[in-house]
Amino acid sequence: MASILRTGKLLRYFAGFTRNVVVNSVRENETSSLVNNAPCMCGGFQHGFATNAAAKAELSLDKQIRRLDQDVRRIGRISRRDLEEVLDEIRTHRTATSSQSLLVIRCCGNLVPEEQPEVRTALVQEIWKTLNALNVPMDISHYNALLRVYLENEHGFAPTDFLAEIEAKGIEPNRVTYQRLIARYCQQGDIEGATRILEFMRAKSLPVNENVFNSLILGHSQANDLQSAKGILSVMKQAGLEPSADTYTTLLCAFARHGDLTALKETLAECEQKEIILLDKDLLDVVYTLTINGHGEQVDEVLAKLRLSPGFNQDAVNVILRLVNKGHEDVGLKLLRVMPRTSRVNGEPVDVGAFFIRQMVKANRPVEKILNICKTLQDEGLNPKALTIATEAGLTNGVVNNALPLLQEMKNAGLPIRQHYFWPLICSVESNQVLDIVRRMQQEFAVFPNSETIRDYVIPNLKEKNWERIVTALRDAGVPNSTAVTSAVYSALVTHKIADAAKIMEQNKAYYVPFLFRQPLILALSHTNDYASFIRCVRQIHDGLQVKQGKDEEAEQGAEGAAAVPNERTTPDVVGAIVQEATTYFRRDRVVTLEKILKGLVKQGLSISSAKATQLSEQLGSELTPRISELLGKLSSGELEPVPLPNSGKRSLESLSIDELERFIVNVEAKGDNANNIKRQLLNACFRSQNLEKTLQVIEKLDTEKFQIPIGIHAQLIDLYTHHRRSAEALETYGKLKAKDAAFKLDNLKAVRLADLLLQEEREAEAYKVLEDNKKDAPISETEGSFNYVSTVWRILNSLAEAGQAEKLRKLHDALVAANYIMPTNVLLGPLIKVHLVKDDIPRAIEAFEEICKKHKSTPWKNELACRLIQKEDAANLQRLTDLSTGIHGEVNSLYDLVFSFVECGRVRQARKILETPGLRTRPQRINSACDRYKNEGLLQPLEGLIEATKDLGHIDRNKIYYTLLLSYDKANEAEKALGLWTKMQEEAVTPNDAFLLKLADILNKNNLEVPFVVPETQKEAAKAKKNKPKDQAKSEQAKIPEQAPKEKLPPKKEPQTKAEAAPKTISALSGFRKAILANDPDTAIEYKNKFISGDKVNALDISRLIELLVRADRLTEASKYVDELLAGNQHPQLKIFKFYLNKIAAAGDLETLERIGKQLNEEQKRLVSFDNRYCHANIVAGKAEQFLQKLTAEIEAVKTPEEAAKQAGKFPRGGAVGILDKHPELVPQYQNLAEKYAAHNQLGPMNVLWMHLISSNQEAASKQIWDKYLSSAPRLMFQRVLQTAREQQDEKLASMVISQLRDSKISEGAIGNAYSCLIDIQTTKGNHDKALDVVANAIKDVSLENINRTALLRLKQAVEEKSQKFPYTIPEKRAKANDDSSSSSSSSSSDDDVSPSIPETVPHKPDSKV
Repeated sequence: MASILRTGKLLRYFAGFTRNVVVNSVRENETSSLVNNAPCMCGGFQHGFATNAAAKAELSLDKQIRRLDQDVRRIGRISRRDLEEVLDEIRTHRTATSSQSLLVIRCCGNLVPEEQPEVRTALVQEIWKTLNALNVPMDISHYNALLRVYLENEHGFAPTDFLAEIEAKGIEPNRVTYQRLIARYCQQGDIEGATRILEFMRAKSLPVNENVFNSLILGHSQANDLQSAKGILSVMKQAGLEPSADTYTTLLCAFARHGDLTALKETLAECEQKEIILLDKDLLDVVYTLTINGHGEQVDEVLAKLRLSPGFNQDAVNVILRLVNKGHEDVGLKLLRVMPRTSRVNGEPVDVGAFFIRQMVKANRPVEKILNICKTLQDEGLNPKALTIATEAGLTNGVVNNALPLLQEMKNAGLPIRQHYFWPLICSVESNQVLDIVRRMQQEFAVFPNSETIRDYVIPNLKEKNWERIVTALRDAGVPNSTAVTSAVYSALVTHKIADAAKIMEQNKAYYVPFLFRQPLILALSHTNDYASFIRCVRQIHDGLQVKQGKDEEAEQGAEGAAAVPNERTTPDVVGAIVQEATTYFRRDRVVTLEKILKGLVKQGLSISSAKATQLSEQLGSELTPRISELLGKLSSGELEPVPLPNSGKRSLESLSIDELERFIVNVEAKGDNANNIKRQLLNACFRSQNLEKTLQVIEKLDTEKFQIPIGIHAQLIDLYTHHRRSAEALETYGKLKAKDAAFKLDNLKAVRLADLLLQEEREAEAYKVLEDNKKDAPISETEGSFNYVSTVWRILNSLAEAGQAEKLRKLHDALVAANYIMPTNVLLGPLIKVHLVKDDIPRAIEAFEEICKKHKSTPWKNELACRLIQKEDAANLQRLTDLSTGIHGEVNSLYDLVFSFVECGRVRQARKILETPGLRTRPQRINSACDRYKNEGLLQPLEGLIEATKDLGHIDRNKIYYTLLLSYDKANEAEKALGLWTKMQEEAVTPNDAFLLKLADILNKNNLEVPFVVPETQKEAAKAKKNKPKDQAKSEQAKIPEQAPKEKLPPKKEPQTKAEAAPKTISALSGFRKAILANDPDTAIEYKNKFISGDKVNALDISRLIELLVRADRLTEASKYVDELLAGNQHPQLKIFKFYLNKIAAAGDLETLERIGKQLNEEQKRLVSFDNRYCHANIVAGKAEQFLQKLTAEIEAVKTPEEAAKQAGKFPRGGAVGILDKHPELVPQYQNLAEKYAAHNQLGPMNVLWMHLISSNQEAASKQIWDKYLSSAPRLMFQRVLQTAREQQDEKLASMVISQLRDSKISEGAIGNAYSCLIDIQTTKGNHDKALDVVANAIKDVSLENINRTALLRLKQAVEEKSQKFPYTIPEKRAKANDDSSSSSSSSSSDDDVSPSIPETVPHKPDSKV
């Protein structure tokens, strides 16, 4: 009781604050997303060590910090190594912006769960010390971030000392500072200290939020006073605050700390009763607190409460990492078992627990414990590679002493030992022990080093400078000669020893993979300018292609080098490729460099293809000189001739005015020439000017001259009369036109405009007669479906809707649809809903909406209708509306629409509940589009609601919402609210970016308000400061380390410009646009583009680059705008960028945008960008796969001729169809019906896809039935995907099934040989060498040995000979590949490529990047 009374004393501090209370629920945990289980040693491990051994590309500080931010958003954590790299970068460049330093400080707490709190604290203190030493400007937000990190790491510090230090530096603490100081006192259980801080806050009239109360609950718990802790809830209510999920989580953790399971259960029940939703991460906090306080046996009941909502796995990973650090891996294992497992395409669950094993190794847990956990994970099927992962962790963490025993344990367990396991050993031992590791690889583990191992790890660590001795030493260590030679050459080139490389190449004839050596060769030339050696190297690469590829040198060449360039060796023009890459790389002095290279090649007698010469001349453009042209001519047998593009400078007839055309006609006729064409242009010019009187004069004059006026001119005259609202003359001319040609019809735009004029004059019968007389047999074409036409129709319909004339509107709309004037769209259907809403007739509006949904599959005015229903609290009709929308747009899109409707109506709680829906996929582009719309419409309340609704939802990037709200506050002149956003972001641990701070500083300066933070420098200011800084000043700054950080900067005063400080030279909008594109700054680029004047001509490539930047930033709405702009001008984005854009649109399920784009592409363009596959993928994402199949069925049913069937088959999305069958097996019957309709027209592609799906799914009987009925006689088949599946799953039965069905088909021997090769590979990999030999014996009964994959035979031969047995076949020599037209196995045409490439299509290869 005394405790409660003592707590009651605190009420006086809160009661007076009631008017200042900030009601928000700050969730202190970090972002979360579904965990991506990391692959084991075969995946990321090898790349990690490659960066240590090879030359590592330096990342700028900006890029590294951006990467940290992306990791936090994506997986909710970062590594200590990442932070240390950022710290090194800051020390190297001796600078960091205020925003960068803030983010780095913030990252040293719970965002690094792999490290112990003491390590994290030491790291943040080192960072803080460095920032102070470099005079990086810091404000109160930095100190608040440091406080937060100290709290998360439970670091001991004195709050009063901290407060004194801040005030000594002239920085004013804000409410966040005091809240966190209170939290520190409460961590220590010091309620009296917390009370003193509360007195400070009260004296300064600072508002209090629930964070303070949560801290007090913690404080009482730490003081072993649980009764007072619970009493805080009533104090909160008396202060006008309702306890939130955060508050209850803090209370639950208090009970957990003391093992009071009864109180914990009661509190959980109370939360359920009060509908307080505890997130999974809240319950995980309780589990963690129970465990580390010795109550781990009681966690099961809390684990049972978990909802496993989206983001759970990521939160669970972070908690498990912290538990392992505390030595509680048993509870961590329990939690791991609870985590949902994702499945592969074949239905098998994905391995889990890799992070768990790595953390145990890193935390130096006992080896016995590690092996026990590994065995448990393997026995329970959670991770069969557990031992491999433990070995990897031992290597990557530098525990080299344990590496070989673990590798030996792996070998004893029958696990494969791969050569990249030895890379860290090679990097860690002394140089004189490197070759010993190479020998042990071969002798003890039977692992033979390949080119990558030798060139990237062995040679750099030998520390030997003599290349001949290096090659000799490698040979002595058992490395094959060709591997030793090619690796030495590569290493010499990478270190720019081009002369040594040429010497080695000339002394040792070998096959040098062109793609692998091209970039280091060019880089070596750029560093040495040794053109003679460069030409010698090119000659050796060229000659190497002539070496028989069947020699051992090819097999010994680097595995990754050979695999990376399957087509390179078939291309004879390797010299041309090297020259072209050199042309691209040498931008400075390109002409001089190229002349020297070409001269050398001519002297060497080498040649390039005519096509490559043409490409080079186009690439050079204005830099092409006569000398280079002559050299290219010699190298390409003289077939190259540059084609100039002279500009005649003549004006077209369309650009001449009416007066100019009339004078032109007089001059032409005076010469006795025919001027009829010019007279037609004169008529067109009159109509363009919309000058009725002049037009009538010209027509009358031409009539008197007996000029044959085209009938279309009369149609244009009708439209001109309509424009001038002269309906009588328009109808009179219309009558004359019909009298001349009864079959003539006005185009849609002219007919609709005339009908609209007649309707406005209440001449309804005549209006509908005009529409009926001019109706079309088919729907509107693409050209008539222009924005101008559609907007005209909409304005007509909308005017009737606003007048509330429902019947008149319905009649006109139906007439336009029936006569094929319009295709019903959301825009044109909107007035049919609006007409009822203007009269507030909700029932009629809902009926109209439902009718439109069923008839036209559209949802016009859905948001407005939803808002009306929300305001009227009509739950039944709202559910009806959502169900109708779901049937058309899918559940996810419909739920997001409902979120925005709730937000717009101020119902934030309901919006948040939807966003917390388990399984709801994130749609960032939907949120971004909504933010932009609210900003453009000047709506503040929805943006404020969106911030509240998304609070603590880690999968949503809230920076965009905050920035948009800031812009809206600026527009509304609400500077105080703008400043409040900055404070709110600190409370919610959202780090503002530079753009936000710059804009906020601008707003505050405009309103004469103090800027309470350090304003980041813009790129221009930083560059200017760097340029103007004297050298001696820079040196002195480096030499001294100030004792104290500078005080807060004041806004700079404007001083009058002197002559010496003249204004910088302005650049044109076009130049600025291109510079912004190069700087990856889309916002600035758009600003410049909006300033273009008529003379600025921007090409499609520039716009394409802007589109790429917008797509990479997930700003798809803006990107779509510029795509539409290009397409409207009969252009399209650069092909790779266009594909990249369409991939993103498809992945977002944005069918409406894809359909709009599809209407503007011809069939060839669609084929080039794989449009049909992407459209299919979008339907899958949007949940409309079934409707898509129905559409395909309707299209093939409408086919009448074989030509039409072939055209439909050419458009069939085979790659997309595979996706439908994999993800929706329930649609197989419907798809089979579709495939049968194609087969009826002798088009077997769709049936082939069905066969692949069935056979890959082990449905042998069904696949055999389709094979026998449709495919057994087909000359060409797709089956590569099936073989790929068989290889991945090591499924010998699947490969055998394919062979049994292919054996009696009409496809080529080469294709059947591929299937046999697959089965041979599977048996060899499994160690079934005898079975593999049996497969070869059976194969040569059906195909010749030459048609079996040579690599498969070589691999089998090696395995057989290792067992001291004789390989009974002679492997044929490798033949050079010709243009193969085999009936094969390509799984799809070029239009069937994957719609989600693993590597972005627009990322260019840098000359200095490693392959």
